[in-house]
Amino acid sequence: MHDGVSFLARTDAVATLLIEKGMITREEFMHKISEELATYQKLLIRSHAAMINRIRVRSLLIGVFVFLQFLGIAALGRTTTMVAVRTPTDIYLGVDSKVTGVRPDGTVYYEAKCKIGQVGKIFFAGIGPYEYAPTGLNIRLLLIQAQRSGASVVQTVERFTALYADALTRTSRIAQQESPVVYQNYFLDRYVYVYFFTVENETPKYFERIFSIQSASGPVTVATEQLDCPPGCPGSEPTILGIGYADVMKALSSNALKTRPPVQVISEVIEASIREDPDHKSGGPIDILHLSKDGARWVQKKKECPEIQP
Repeated sequence: MHDGVSFLARTDAVATLLIEKGMITREEFMHKISEELATYQKLLIRSHAAMINRIRVRSLLIGVFVFLQFLGIAALGRTTTMVAVRTPTDIYLGVDSKVTGVRPDGTVYYEAKCKIGQVGKIFFAGIGPYEYAPTGLNIRLLLIQAQRSGASVVQTVERFTALYADALTRTSRIAQQESPVVYQNYFLDRYVYVYFFTVENETPKYFERIFSIQSASGPVTVATEQLDCPPGCPGSEPTILGIGYADVMKALSSNALKTRPPVQVISEVIEASIREDPDHKSGGPIDILHLSKDGARWVQKKKECPEIQP
């Protein structure tokens, strides 16, 4: 998976450089991405059995399901900790670093990874089975594919939602057929959360998309739920959005922001979630991002987090 992450980073850098040099436009790049994903998906359908054989042979390289774990729903029993604070003018986002990788045989491993990503002016964080290259399950690439010239963030997120649900459905069905242990433990009746954060027209916004993986006796299906803020923000300001160890999150209240600044509250809550989690599925260091009408900046980050792109 390190090879895959490195490849994606190199691809992003090359694409950005070509666009900045005027050799291609962003629209041309996104159109090409769309074409390549469509071609890959057709090949996937035609040669499914052969592809699975290659995955088994190269399991150490690409046959890995990567997960960000979540404990807010007790059935999952695992956690990534994410805390966001939205005020009328700013968004602060903090996330832990510990990632759980799950191989096709169900064995797990852990690594540190930057869980905050960027595509243009949109920043994102995912919780659940968020990346699997053979089926096109990749938040960054699908978000790039979802972009259109002149589109609003809402429109981009809506297109992403449809693309991601389709890719998650394909991934879940492959897991169901080829890796039952992974499917039963990490897919069936589970939830995938994807959050987007941006400042558009000087208004801080976040978008929550929840994908639920369902299957009774028939094929896997994926249902989606959504919350956009605005317009669906809670009545009080500022707003705290928290996901992590359940007991810690239950005690989380916007009242904390009356006596302490957002960055301090975020750090305290994430540290408490890491400390209290008996399974130690969440871990530091903590990365914190600040968004405002003046742009985005890292408050603190580890070396795995790339610099903010203009």
